Amino acid sequence: MALTINDTTYAGEAASSFIVKSVIGNEVVQKGLVYVKDGIKKAYTIPRLQVDGIIQDRIPTPISPSSSVGNMVVDGRTLNPADYMVYAEFDPRDFEAHWFATQLNPTLIDRRLPVSIESVLIQEVMKQHNKFLGQAILKSNKTAGVKPFAYFDGLITRAKADVSVPKVASPVVLTVANIADALQSVLNATTPDVLYDPDMKFLLSYKTAQIYEQYQRTATFKNVDTTQAGIMRFGGRTIEPLFGMPDDTIFFAKAKADLDSNLWVGMNSIDDATVQLARLQANSELYFIKMLMKVDTNYGFGAQTTLYAV
Repeated sequence: MALTINDTTYAGEAASSFIVKSVIGNEVVQKGLVYVKDGIKKAYTIPRLQVDGIIQDRIPTPISPSSSVGNMVVDGRTLNPADYMVYAEFDPRDFEAHWFATQLNPTLIDRRLPVSIESVLIQEVMKQHNKFLGQAILKSNKTAGVKPFAYFDGLITRAKADVSVPKVASPVVLTVANIADALQSVLNATTPDVLYDPDMKFLLSYKTAQIYEQYQRTATFKNVDTTQAGIMRFGGRTIEPLFGMPDDTIFFAKAKADLDSNLWVGMNSIDDATVQLARLQANSELYFIKMLMKVDTNYGFGAQTTLYAV
């Protein structure tokens, strides 16, 4: 990454801080839709226990072992956080031609950025990383290898490849005319065990959410008028629009921020989400900005999610 300064006209006073672009954050975490497991040094197993077929006729004295029926299965799914980093170098002297030249250290041997510029630079790096991570949690794909979304598999990528995940047959591109039918088809394909769980939510893209809003505005007899925002609910379930979700995709899952969630994100440490800004080396004028992360995603039970994906 290069530091490019386009404004080199020093013609009077300047505001004491930068204005910056609004950036979408890590919505899937900020909205409390995944459980974040912290402190994973190498790998972590999401423990699972499944019990079924244990009901039988009553007898006064159970006969061992013939009276022992049913299955108790203990297994797990694994989080294997993968490494990636943020890193860039820059020369603080590039700001000598900028409005903030007056705030630079007066000596050449220690010409570093003013605290005000360092602060906003770190904040912007963090914001861009959060934007990336929110997308990566959903759509990263190691096999496709398209960087930067290539370090671990996102939730949608895993669900597409998982035969245990119920999938809507013959999905098509979503439009105003078919969005309601698509949402209903997801409910129809969902296992009864979680169909009426209040924590089950629809996850979809911004574009798909806009299609659903337009459907509500154009419905003949009910829903909202053009002055209102769309109601992000269907069949009594919450709809969560997420930046980074693939278009023409609906993921229905138990999405919450505690251990009861079916959607998990694993990382080495939440404390890793800090940025280091320092001189490159003792004899250098350059500075670097760096952050290291390890992240992976998974879900507890594929059979308790539902996917609509073209």
